[in-house]
Amino acid sequence: MQTDIFLQKALVDEVKDVLKGYTTLNNGEPVKFNVYPQNLPAKKGKNDEDQFPYVLVCLDEEVIQEEEGDNICSIYFLVGLNDKNENRQGHFDVANVLNLISERFLKKRLIADRFRIQLPVSKKFQEDDTWPKFFGGMTTLWAVNKPMIKETEYD
Repeated sequence: MQTDIFLQKALVDEVKDVLKGYTTLNNGEPVKFNVYPQNLPAKKGKNDEDQFPYVLVCLDEEVIQEEEGDNICSIYFLVGLNDKNENRQGHFDVANVLNLISERFLKKRLIADRFRIQLPVSKKFQEDDTWPKFFGGMTTLWAVNKPMIKETEYD
């Protein structure tokens, strides 16, 4: 079955694979990215530092365009990191992560042998100064099979 849920799970695995060797600095220490489906895990206390850096792979919406074609599922990726360096250049890491993910999907457009990315792919970066936290996102569209219509005696 090719549902949005299976797509999301496959994309989480792909992003983990893409970022396997990628690190960023968090409080001066190199750390790997956490990859989560849909939401950040619950905070364990007042401090949310353990969640950073992260990539969220989020279901957005699914559109059934016609009876014969595939459904189009929108998935967005949200990147967040905590970079306390006073040079305020954390947006470069956000851009690098989004570039790595989009490059992977545009080079190999089929995920899990059944989900195909569609164009356009759009990226958005934070506009406000949220230092030391930096954020950015990317919206993607994916073709997923539609459920088969069960014909009745009236069709």
